[in-house]
Amino acid sequence: MIRAVSLISVLLFSICCVNAQSSTGSSFAANTSMRGQDSAYALLEDALELMQRSPFSKPAIGWDSLKSAARNQLITASCSKDAHAVINWCAAQANLNHSFLMPKAKVSVYSNDTVTLKRTPALRELVGKIQAELTADGVGYISVPYISTTDEASCRLLADSLQKQIRKLAQQGAVNWIIDLRSNTGGNCWPMLAGMGPLIGEGVCGYFVKPDRSTTISYNNGTAWHGKTAMCTVSSPLTLSEMEKKNIVILTGPKTSSAGEILALAFRGMPNVRTMGEPTAGLTTGNAPYTMLDGSLLILSVCREADRKGVIVEGKLQPDDRIAPSTSEDAARIAAVMWLQSL
Repeated sequence: MIRAVSLISVLLFSICCVNAQSSTGSSFAANTSMRGQDSAYALLEDALELMQRSPFSKPAIGWDSLKSAARNQLITASCSKDAHAVINWCAAQANLNHSFLMPKAKVSVYSNDTVTLKRTPALRELVGKIQAELTADGVGYISVPYISTTDEASCRLLADSLQKQIRKLAQQGAVNWIIDLRSNTGGNCWPMLAGMGPLIGEGVCGYFVKPDRSTTISYNNGTAWHGKTAMCTVSSPLTLSEMEKKNIVILTGPKTSSAGEILALAFRGMPNVRTMGEPTAGLTTGNAPYTMLDGSLLILSVCREADRKGVIVEGKLQPDDRIAPSTSEDAARIAAVMWLQSL
């Protein structure tokens, strides 16, 4: 049986998730006691059924041909796990580039399921490293890392740490800012948004857009919100005056993806913000997670994303100033500092 997992936020490997409606599985998936080759075919059938419902699926060879080719790859299958690579292949063939199957073991790490894991995941497995410094007179620099967990304590820790660094740099005299997202491969966008809220500002900063409705992405007094649902809240909210955030540069690159792109998008449309670097990865769709019969999750694109002005994103985010990388120096960061100091 397939069931939608509601509000799992943004999943591992840079996958942004939004609320999904419960869906009915195929007759194969209803039998969770299946083993061997039957379980592989059942898993494939359920995945293909869900993919076909996605508004983003556009297989060049047609669904019947894709299904036939996928089934042929399971002729020697002996368990459901043998279908995983085939399902990911199908997603690629259907042009669902922001969709994939997450194995049960990785789901357990992401959700901090210590019972299944029989251990507590190390923080380094879940969160990248924050870098922060006063990089020039009055210019604060912060690199925002990925975070690949929905664990509440870990999410709050990242959000608190980001606001702590902003507070520290503001106390040291930072009034202009460089936000580096070039190594942010995504994960869970909500602690990123909560942590960077003092620079994003209060109110709506983006949207998840479906054909029939849209839901807001917003920040308010230390909390990142998905519609009317609080997703992540810092322990001690920081508020900056307008004089403490005069101008902001967002650095992006090809590794900036999914949740990292949502964070970049949250700044787009602000009058005091400029983006520099290279185009992002282009994984700018909202995804829904579906629990499959073997405990894996199918992460499936279900909606588009828009900035605070309601402008829908199509593919990669293009920087205002495109700056080619250099092997000898950090050209984008240097350009950001020079621009901020020229104001």
